[in-house]
Amino acid sequence: MKISPSLKVGILTLVSLTILLFTILWIKGRSFSSAERIEIQFKDVNGMRPGSGVQMMGLRVGQVEEITPVVNGESSFVKMKFVITEPGIEIPTASTISIQQSGLIGEQFLEITPPKLRSVYIPANNKDLIPSDSDVEIKLDDKYYDVGKVKKSQIMTSKLVPLELSEFVKTDYANKIDYVVNLPGLILPRFMTGQVVTIDGVKKLRIAPMDKTALPYPNQISPYTIIEPMRIADFMDLQYQAAESLTEMSRMVNDLMNDRMVADIRQAVTNFKNLTAQATTTLAKTEKLIESSQNDIDAILWMMSDVANNFNKLATNVNGIIGDSKFKPTMYQTAESLSKLSEQLTPIVGAIDAKGFAEDLNAVMKNMNEISTSINQMTSDDKLKQKISSSIDNLNTTMCEVSQALQTINGNNKDEGLKQIIEDTSRTVANLKKFSEKLNKRFLLFRLLF
Repeated sequence: MKISPSLKVGILTLVSLTILLFTILWIKGRSFSSAERIEIQFKDVNGMRPGSGVQMMGLRVGQVEEITPVVNGESSFVKMKFVITEPGIEIPTASTISIQQSGLIGEQFLEITPPKLRSVYIPANNKDLIPSDSDVEIKLDDKYYDVGKVKKSQIMTSKLVPLELSEFVKTDYANKIDYVVNLPGLILPRFMTGQVVTIDGVKKLRIAPMDKTALPYPNQISPYTIIEPMRIADFMDLQYQAAESLTEMSRMVNDLMNDRMVADIRQAVTNFKNLTAQATTTLAKTEKLIESSQNDIDAILWMMSDVANNFNKLATNVNGIIGDSKFKPTMYQTAESLSKLSEQLTPIVGAIDAKGFAEDLNAVMKNMNEISTSINQMTSDDKLKQKISSSIDNLNTTMCEVSQALQTINGNNKDEGLKQIIEDTSRTVANLKKFSEKLNKRFLLFRLLF
């Protein structure tokens, strides 16, 4: 069958129109791919046009098909629709989508970044690892929400903890927990703190910013995290504000560092140098004084040490005297004998200056007690202690004999010579009081000297 020239022209025209249509649609950013169209919203697309590329981790995986502005007052936005043309490409939930530019004046494209693996460091007190795939929670507004999953947990030395987090890890080992965030719209600070909590028997990783402030819950409809672009005008405005702040700071510094302030600072530096020189001189003199007085200091320390040793010996002697098994019973027996003696003397002395006699007798016993105490505190001679104990025994025996004699006298009704005996006894006690006072004063002087 022979094809006519008209049919050939018609077929050629149809093919040309089809090619032209495909070319126009490709230029406008429309694709004939059967892949799912994804729609997102920006507040500003910064001059991006349909047909721009879509990249994931540096690879082109699709293109932008449609950009439509939606004007609604303060709630206005730009609706962008793009398609993934590469087969087998899936965009994870909470992936970051932003508008990037290749170079300063290069082509703009849509960048898709999957959720990044983040790390938190906590003290490894018991070295228990949190299981993988455990929930990660954070406080948003006034409530805790599950925002991610734990991927890995490992024990490491705390020396590898970043410097910004070292103050939160005081143990020798740290538990490094890797996790990902799958809540769309949630943007976390670079460094976070964390702790492992147990809720209803299930372990969770609870994270928080370093300043412990609660982040707002993201109000976003899209399953992805949209990063708004920064326009050149906004960037220049920020640079202008920074320059203004720097200019203002420079002006304040210039006002502060006037001629008078500079002169004061110079004078302060000069005074500080002079003070440092004087302090150095004083320290040198102090060192020389210490060196010259070293012998005296050593002598004082030696004397103090010797005094301490003597006090230790004195305490040992006193403890030895007080702890003597024979000394205490002897003193008790003497006190009992004196008590009986006073009971026997009471009916005898009667009205013959009984008060004075008793006072003299008490003074004698007090002086004897003080003398005995002084001897016990100062002596370490065992022979002297034995003599003292023997004297006390003799005094005790004498008191017993006197007590028996007084009982005999009280038993007889005869008054012959009794008054004379009492008067002689009273004078003897008075003389004994004077003697004991002199003796006590000598022992007191002896104690003060030594």
